[in-house]
Amino acid sequence: MSKRVDRSAGRGGSRGSSVNLSDTPFDRANRFFELASVEGYDGHDASLPQHLSLLEATFTPTPAHPHLARSKFLLTVPSTLCNMSGSLHGGAVALIFDICTSVTISVCAKEGFWDSGHVSRTLNCTYLRPAAKGMKVVVESEVVHLGRRMGVVTGVIRGATAEEGGDEVGGSAGKVFYTCEHGKACLESTSRM
Repeated sequence: MSKRVDRSAGRGGSRGSSVNLSDTPFDRANRFFELASVEGYDGHDASLPQHLSLLEATFTPTPAHPHLARSKFLLTVPSTLCNMSGSLHGGAVALIFDICTSVTISVCAKEGFWDSGHVSRTLNCTYLRPAAKGMKVVVESEVVHLGRRMGVVTGVIRGATAEEGGDEVGGSAGKVFYTCEHGKACLESTSRM
């Protein structure tokens, strides 16, 4: 069953940003999935909301790291994202990292700073071992740096622990399957720190 979502709802900031700046970090991260679930949206990333569940999103700035944001998603690897070998497809890994790391930026956005569109500059994925169909994995992302126009977010896909909803089958809990470094560019020309 599809949900209808008003794309203009929840826009914060005076410039009509796409992030509701009064939302909690969790709600900010979850906003993409509400928008991607809108009836009639059939983009390349439209299937991800059916498979990813947001476990947590945090924003814990420090003087040394003023944009420290993290997110954690649970994914049960579906057959629709697998290759013929029954493992998570390499292209699907890149798509998952692209979406999850990008969503993490919204957690620390503020008015005039990364509060609207951004695009990928680089997305470097490392494939360490395959995640099999039906396996429960966790996708963790962390904002490493956000400048005025450029940013870096890292990601890891690892086996889910029992506490995270994993089933511990095959001893995969905690094992790292894939990693990434995602370079981002802010589209908002007035972005400031």
